[in-house]
Amino acid sequence: MDKQWLQRRMRIRAWLKPLPRRANIRRYPIIKSFSRFTLKRPYLWSFKNAPVLRALYLGSLLAYMPSYGLQILIALAVAWFARANLTLMVGLQMITNPLTAGPIYLSTYFLGDWLAHFLHLPERSPALDGALALILGGLVLGLITAVVLHGLWLFGQYEAQQFRSRRQRAKNARILP
Repeated sequence: MDKQWLQRRMRIRAWLKPLPRRANIRRYPIIKSFSRFTLKRPYLWSFKNAPVLRALYLGSLLAYMPSYGLQILIALAVAWFARANLTLMVGLQMITNPLTAGPIYLSTYFLGDWLAHFLHLPERSPALDGALALILGGLVLGLITAVVLHGLWLFGQYEAQQFRSRRQRAKNARILP
């Protein structure tokens, strides 16, 4: 049981290794200048339920917004104001990377355009309609992503609780005989 626990812990550490955290915040060129600011705010690094859920929802919404290139700085500001987990906020911004930005923005545009026509929003100039379609589609896709991630977070919490109880039972069984 302990070997299984160590394997799980090492797997989680490998997933989280490239993300910014308190110990390695000075490595990231954009966030490095804000390291003093972030180190004084422990809620930016907390994996308690409230900061994580705020980060999941706000980070998912921000990931699909047409703000490519400024997302990490915006994520830092949003995490600070909303008291959310910075690691998850920045990690969610990696959804839109140079390989996925085109398909994501194209799908958000088509979804937003369809929603604008479905809701009978009045037409304006083509540029404003395009921006509205990107924002509206980004909000919908971000909300869908956030709900899915929230479900995964709840499932992960349940699994962790079950694993801890199995581990505790195994420890108690070894101590009793």
